[in-house]
Amino acid sequence: MRRLVAGLVLLGALGTLPGRVAAQANEQLWRFVDARGGFCLWYLGDPEIAGAMVPAGTTLREASATEGLPDILVRIIQDEPRFGAWIPGVVCVGRFAAVAADGVPAARMEEGSSPVLVTLAAVATRSPFGREAAGWLLDEIGLDAGRLDRTASEGWIRSVGREMRVRNGLEGEDDQWELGLDGLRLYWQGHPGGEDRVGSTRSMSFGYAGNRNSVWMVEARMAPERVQPQFGSLRVEGKSPLAQALKSSPIRSVGALEFGGEMTISFTRVVPNDS
Repeated sequence: MRRLVAGLVLLGALGTLPGRVAAQANEQLWRFVDARGGFCLWYLGDPEIAGAMVPAGTTLREASATEGLPDILVRIIQDEPRFGAWIPGVVCVGRFAAVAADGVPAARMEEGSSPVLVTLAAVATRSPFGREAAGWLLDEIGLDAGRLDRTASEGWIRSVGREMRVRNGLEGEDDQWELGLDGLRLYWQGHPGGEDRVGSTRSMSFGYAGNRNSVWMVEARMAPERVQPQFGSLRVEGKSPLAQALKSSPIRSVGALEFGGEMTISFTRVVPNDS
């Protein structure tokens, strides 16, 4: 309860930021506060399958040329050099107490309700949509976050509705969750393990195709207060290219749970609307 109150206080402070417009056509800033157990799922995609996950003409970036991968993926590449030619991919699941868009509160977690949800699915590429500063092509933004989807749509940012079903295990039982993406369903059964660690700040840059023929430069900055490893098993169902990439990956790494702190996602439109 104390963490929720702190998150809502911080969200209230966001409403005082000057000079922001909730549905600004050329940029948006989303700020999520007080993480409630988010994580990232990393994998290595077969190059042929990964090619079907990106627009024609996109140049994929091999794992051997990608920085910032989890240690477990790096070890796979070192032990089996052939996987250095495979393509890294990531699905990040953010669960938070509250979110504001351009300083305007969009959603908050009520007592007893589910956290605000955001999902990001991306593939490693070179200069997606001509953005040399971006190292990833962002394929999808999923939301279960109150008015944020409307704010995104008004600002030409494409998003889809997503729902995550979570069952927290009783003492001695594993936690379970289920998450659906396009043509894919993920099932997890596991539990936290080991000691909490102080969270570290990390950033990722994406190219993203929005609505109305717009293209965006997207910067995500994650700064959790603490993280905790988790252990368990992941089941993948579906026939989409992403499902095939996950199934064929030599390893699927479900990262540590993240708590507290904040995540910001900034959008800058880089191609004029020509519709």
